[in-house]
Amino acid sequence: MKAEKNKKSNLRYLGRVTKDLYAIMPVEVTIVLLITLFQSVIAFVQVYVTADLFDAAGAYFSGTGTKDELLFRSGIFVLFFAFPLLTDILHRWISEIPIFTKHHALIYKLHARVVSMPLVRFEDPEFYNEIWRAKLCVYNNGLLNYFFGFTGFVPHIVRFIGTVSVIASFDVRFIPLAVLSVLPTFISKWIYSREQYKIWREQTPVARRRDYLWNVLTGKDTVKEIRTMQTEAYLKDKWTQARDEVLEQDFSFDRKSTNVFLFCDLFRLLGFAASVALSIYFAGRGIISVGQFAACISAFGGLQAMTTALFGLVTEQNQKANFAGDYYDFFDHAAETEGEKRFGAFTKEISLQNVSFSYPTAEKEALHDVSFTIRKGERVVIVGENGSGKTTLSKLIAGVYEPDGGEVQYDGETIKTFEKDSFYRHISVISQNFVKYQLTMRENIGMSTPNQVHNDERLLQSARAANVEPIIRRIGGLDTQLGREFDGVELSGGEWQKVAIARGLNKDADLIILDEPTSALDPLVEYDILKKFIDLTEGKTSVIISHRVGLCKFADRIIVMANGCVVGNGTHQKLLKTNAEYARIWNEQAKWYAE
Repeated sequence: MKAEKNKKSNLRYLGRVTKDLYAIMPVEVTIVLLITLFQSVIAFVQVYVTADLFDAAGAYFSGTGTKDELLFRSGIFVLFFAFPLLTDILHRWISEIPIFTKHHALIYKLHARVVSMPLVRFEDPEFYNEIWRAKLCVYNNGLLNYFFGFTGFVPHIVRFIGTVSVIASFDVRFIPLAVLSVLPTFISKWIYSREQYKIWREQTPVARRRDYLWNVLTGKDTVKEIRTMQTEAYLKDKWTQARDEVLEQDFSFDRKSTNVFLFCDLFRLLGFAASVALSIYFAGRGIISVGQFAACISAFGGLQAMTTALFGLVTEQNQKANFAGDYYDFFDHAAETEGEKRFGAFTKEISLQNVSFSYPTAEKEALHDVSFTIRKGERVVIVGENGSGKTTLSKLIAGVYEPDGGEVQYDGETIKTFEKDSFYRHISVISQNFVKYQLTMRENIGMSTPNQVHNDERLLQSARAANVEPIIRRIGGLDTQLGREFDGVELSGGEWQKVAIARGLNKDADLIILDEPTSALDPLVEYDILKKFIDLTEGKTSVIISHRVGLCKFADRIIVMANGCVVGNGTHQKLLKTNAEYARIWNEQAKWYAE
């Protein structure tokens, strides 16, 4: 936790928030500030109008004032208390409609920042905690609350000054009495807001786990397994434990705080009682009139309330600053480095030179001193057992991760010198964890080239290449909705995988990487699909990641991985004779392809 937040001024994010809000909603923010200024002036006048009304009422009932004068003062009093009601309606309308609508720009900005982060950060649990806190800030209007929290000070301060000046005209001894009577409340609220944020921040991992378990208990993809494995009670207990852990911390903290605030309220009540006694004493001595006596008690109660509210705003603003900090602290992390060179189709080779890589929380390197070359137009299969580093290697080749040591180069230029957009335009990656888009078949295939999503000829060509065309005919065409979530046609796991491959093939890329997208299929079905893929990518550069070796004899070259290192590099026949690791894997799997 960043404890230094509590040592900084509440103003620490005001400049950034103001800049962001004015960039998104300048007119709305200006109107709200003008409303606040107007309400501040009204608040100042209200104090004097109230005192004037009490004086007029006292004079009328004592026989020294007229009825017309009392009615006139009453009308002025009602008018000045009606103004804030009207401006509040305008304020709420602006906040709930125009500002709420434009506030989504902050959500889009957060999303853009998240996707610009180095993808390796998504391997770090703390990164998800940071995203969670930043998301809650913007979804709960944290930046708006922080900004308008400062504007809320203005009317309170003006009203406070006006009330102090009125009370001072009676006797200045009322002022320290009012302030001291609410001082314990201020100190308690300051400590409360600081500790409450600290507890909330520490709860982030547990709260994320609680919500994750709820999604597991209610998710379409998990409910079936939960039912058949009869694990619902176990998972429900874990969810309950996480929920109760958060609630118990909250309840325990609130119980302690309630006792403290009860003492503060009693202390404030004693202060008010002392002011009443002092007012009676002054009235009895003839120092103040009967009307001033009533105004004095009212003003003292108002001063107490306003002092409490003012102190409360200070403590609340400190907490709002912490929440705003969750948003901006996330933005202060370095985004993914962006090269300046425009990437075109590479013409010679991809080379890895002494590449090493470790995941953020891992103690062991996932890749160690990896070096090899993939020539333009070559079809390469990278094989190895699970955990050998194959998938990590594919992510470095695709520029998704940056190596900790060594370089990945295209035609002699390191990846980090290229513009990301131009680089990714020439690469197609079909991941083992492919996405099942709950959209139409057309969109599922055409997602890789959105500007060609209505090009039926192109989509069907990709569909034929991945053996998806029979599925399209069966479900009724490209525009059929897929997935039951929106009342569409549900595909089998193998059919979804074929659609994912069609999506990857639909992108006209110079390099195509298949990271075990068919691993859940029967070995012979996988063999047929990937054999066809090999044929289709003739003339293109392709990399297939697999822990199955049946396809290897059709590849131009095979790279064998074990324990994060390259332990073999060559053709099928060569490795079968000279590489013990490859020969072992081949002999273990040969029975799958013998029939």
